[in-house]
Amino acid sequence: MTEPVRAAGNREPTAGPIAGAAAASSSRPAMRGERGHEGAQADAVKHVATAAALQREPGGRVSLPYRVGLLLASMVGGLSSVCIKQLLLPIQVSQLAPHATATAFALIASLGACAGLIAAPLAGALSDRTVSRWGRRRPWIVGGTLIAVVGLLTMAWAGTIPLLLLGEVLAQLGVDTILATVTALIPDQIPERQRSGPAALNGMAPIVGGVLGLVLVTRLTAPSVVWQGYVVLATVSVGFMSVFLLVLRERPLSRSEVTPATRRAFLAGFVQPLGSRDFACTFLSRALVFLSFTVLGSYLFFYLSQGLHLPVAVAAQVVTTFQGLSTLSLILVAVLAGMLAQRFQRLKPCIITGALVMAGSLLLMVAVPTWSALLVAAVLFGGGFGAVLGVDIALAIRVLPKEAERGKDLGLISTAIFLPLIASPLIGALILTTLHSFAALFLVAALASVLAAVFIVPIRAVR
Repeated sequence: MTEPVRAAGNREPTAGPIAGAAAASSSRPAMRGERGHEGAQADAVKHVATAAALQREPGGRVSLPYRVGLLLASMVGGLSSVCIKQLLLPIQVSQLAPHATATAFALIASLGACAGLIAAPLAGALSDRTVSRWGRRRPWIVGGTLIAVVGLLTMAWAGTIPLLLLGEVLAQLGVDTILATVTALIPDQIPERQRSGPAALNGMAPIVGGVLGLVLVTRLTAPSVVWQGYVVLATVSVGFMSVFLLVLRERPLSRSEVTPATRRAFLAGFVQPLGSRDFACTFLSRALVFLSFTVLGSYLFFYLSQGLHLPVAVAAQVVTTFQGLSTLSLILVAVLAGMLAQRFQRLKPCIITGALVMAGSLLLMVAVPTWSALLVAAVLFGGGFGAVLGVDIALAIRVLPKEAERGKDLGLISTAIFLPLIASPLIGALILTTLHSFAALFLVAALASVLAAVFIVPIRAVR
C-alpha cells in the first residue's frame, strides 16, 4: 500500500532516512522505551546491506543476472511504444478511420504521450513513499506491467477509435510507470562507482527495445492483422518483466522512513527540482536531444518520399536501412561511452560530443542530399545519440536534488522524452506548412542538438 500524505511541519532531512537515523542514534545513549525503535533501525540498516548484496557478485560488482534483468525490464518501454507508434497504430487507425487517419492518429498519439508525461513522475513519487512488504518499487513495477498488458490487449481488439484511445492511454500509463520505477532502482541498489554500466543499459534499452519490437512483429505476425502484433508485444513484455522480478531483491521501506508532507508540499515537489540549476540544465538538455531524435524519426520517411521523391517502397527500405545502421552504431557507442565514463568518471564530455555529432549528421543531410551521405549520417547520428544515452541516466542520478525523492525526480527526467513527442508534430507542421522545406526542419533539429550540448556546460555536480 502507499503511505498516505500526512500533514506535518517543514522538516527536511539532511541525509538519507537510514543514515540520518543511524547518526541520531549513535549521538546519544539509548533511553528506556527506545530500544525497540533502535532495534528496528538496526534491522533496517541490515536489510539495506542484504538487499544490495543480493544484487552483486562476491567481488562487489553488479551481478550478470541483475544486469540482464535490468536491461530486459528497461527494454519494455520501447518494445511497445516505438513499435505501436511506427507500425501497428498507423495501420489500425487507417483501418478504423480511413477518412480521418491523420487526425485520429495525432489525437491518439498525443494523448498517449500526455498520459506518459503524467505517469512517470507520479508513479516515481508514490513509489518513493510506498510502504509494502515487497519493497517500494516492486509493487509499482508489477502494477505497471499489468496495466500495460491490459492496454495492449484493449488495443488488440479495439473496434472503435475511442476504445483504441483508451488502450493507448492505459498502455502508456503502465509502460511509463515501469520506466520510472525501474530507473529509480539504479541509485537505490547500485553503488555510485558501478552505475555507469547499468545506467548505459537503461538509457539505450528503450531504443533497442523499439527495434526488437518491430522485428518481432514483422517477422512473427502479419502486420495488417494488428491484434497478433499486440499479443506478441504483451507476451514478450510479461516475459521480460518476469525475468527481472526473479532477480530483483528489494528491502521494505518502514513507515518511520517516510518523511511526512502536506498535500500542497507533495504537489509542489514536482516543480521544486527545476529550481536546481544542475537538474534544470540536465532536464533541458535531455528534452532537446530527444527533440532532435524525434524530429528526424518522425519525418525521415516524408523527407525521402516527398523531399527526395523516392517511390514509397524504396523510401520504406531506406528508412529501415537508416534505422538499422543508426541503432547498431548507437549500441556500440553507448556501451563504449558507459565503460569510459565509469573508468574516467567524466560524463559531460560524452554528452557534449554526442549532441554535437548528432547536429553534424543532420547538417550533412541538409548539405549533401545523396544516398552515400545519408548512410554516413545514419552512422554518425546513431553514434552521437549513443554517446548521450550511454551516460545521460548516470548524469541525471548525480544531479538529483533529494536522495529520498529519487523516483519522483527521475520520473521528471523521463518526461523529457514525452515533451518532444508532443512538440515535434507541431514544429514539423509549422515549418513544413510555412517554409515547405525539410532542410529548414532538419536545421531546427540540429540547433536543438547544439543547445543540448550548451546546457550541459554549466552543470557543476559532475565533470
